[in-house]
Amino acid sequence: MRPEPADLHHFLAKGYFLWIAVVLAAPRCEVARFSEFRGEKLRTQAAALREGKRAAEKFCSGCHLLPQPESMSQDNANFVLAYMGLFLGIDASRTLDEAERTQFRQRYEFLKRTGQIPSRPQLQPEEWQFLRNWYLAVARHPFVSSEPAQPAKLTPLPFADAGVTMLLRTSDGYAVGGGLSGQLFFLDAQFRTVAAVKLDSPPVHLIEKQAGFYVLTLGSLLGALEGSGSSIWFIERKNKKAQRLLQGLARSAHFLLSDFDGDGTEDFLIAGFGSIRGGGLLLAHRRNGRFVLENLAALDSVVRLALLAQDGTHHRLLALTGGAAEKLVLLESYNGQLANTKVLAEYPPHLGSVWLEVADLNQDGEKEILVLSGDNADAGPYHETKPDQGLRIYQLSGQKLVQRHFESLPGALSLALWPRRAATAIAVARFYSDPKTPQDLTVLEPVSGWKFQRRHYSLDSRPVLVLPIDAEALLVGSGNLPVLFRSEQGPKLRQFQGPALGLLRLKN
Repeated sequence: MRPEPADLHHFLAKGYFLWIAVVLAAPRCEVARFSEFRGEKLRTQAAALREGKRAAEKFCSGCHLLPQPESMSQDNANFVLAYMGLFLGIDASRTLDEAERTQFRQRYEFLKRTGQIPSRPQLQPEEWQFLRNWYLAVARHPFVSSEPAQPAKLTPLPFADAGVTMLLRTSDGYAVGGGLSGQLFFLDAQFRTVAAVKLDSPPVHLIEKQAGFYVLTLGSLLGALEGSGSSIWFIERKNKKAQRLLQGLARSAHFLLSDFDGDGTEDFLIAGFGSIRGGGLLLAHRRNGRFVLENLAALDSVVRLALLAQDGTHHRLLALTGGAAEKLVLLESYNGQLANTKVLAEYPPHLGSVWLEVADLNQDGEKEILVLSGDNADAGPYHETKPDQGLRIYQLSGQKLVQRHFESLPGALSLALWPRRAATAIAVARFYSDPKTPQDLTVLEPVSGWKFQRRHYSLDSRPVLVLPIDAEALLVGSGNLPVLFRSEQGPKLRQFQGPALGLLRLKN
């Protein structure tokens, strides 16, 4: 029986899509971009690249998603391989330059001290050579942004510290964390310091209540290499007297406050990040005037938390994890006990998850989930920009996560929602940026749908946090560490001489 034209078209279309599916499912043929690295000859044959990929899938995927070679330049890949090799019992530091070797040595000493280096190699020498060769031969060329950034000056504000670790609004002014002094500064509406409270380490998060303020301190600023932990303090509103409620916590930068167990008192849910590894989702209950600490969920390196919904003691939460094994996780708890956990998204380790926010951006009655990436401490002293770092905007329907938009923002560290005109803009502090096109702060203004107009600003300070003041002004907190980058003439430093705390005013 001869097929009718419609049947024939259907048959051909079905065959075409079947062919496409076969092509997409077929193993990808690796193609080398480079034949050498720093004078070292690389193996570019397809067989060698396949062996390298096989070794990477075997030895790198046990702890996190497999990093693709295209996610890193050769320099970046070489340092990451040297560092990650330590977890496999391999010392591959011979190809590092002086700056890289200094950072490698610090990490080596920490991993050795904490027993994270195996006593013998976990793979054969030829497997390591194939693995390393795959990353270096298939690596991408360094990313350079073509978008210009306009110079912008911060109006300095008096601030008795050289770095900012927290920037939040209070009912009568602002709360600012001092990164070096470990002080919590209270500012009035005119940005004048009215009180300074000495704590045990830099303040990083604060929740205000009628009687006073619950404050989380970070522990060591160099927590990846030092072991000091976080604390939670209560500061009385009137006399600013400080009382430490919890100490010795896994290093953390964020917490939620709610009655999770239904006993009539509020509990702390702490995003324990830890040091390189460790941490967890820590729940501190009040029991007879004391706190009992438990790990609510088996999550490693929790960066930030967000409360999606609450009905009595039923809490629906989001947790963003980092530390290479990066995930967005949905959790439900009843009466302080974990009921359900679902991984909504997993991210490759080079992204560096840093921020989580939930808000109704387009005023349609449904909240969006904002996940920001851009800080990856494993990148070495030359923190290169990666184009797939940035802002991912999701919508959650039940337990199904749908990505609505991605905005490339390499080196991002924090964001703030900024009501401007008739819409909500997003201000992003970028701690690392392309040295040739310094995009230190980016403002995303919605145009239509999920399209944004991007405006980049080059600052004289290295921004850490931003906080909207009004429709045209941002409060910017900075930490003016220099940035080391590679150039054709060798390592170069970008220095920052601007204020640690300042105002940025933008015109329409």
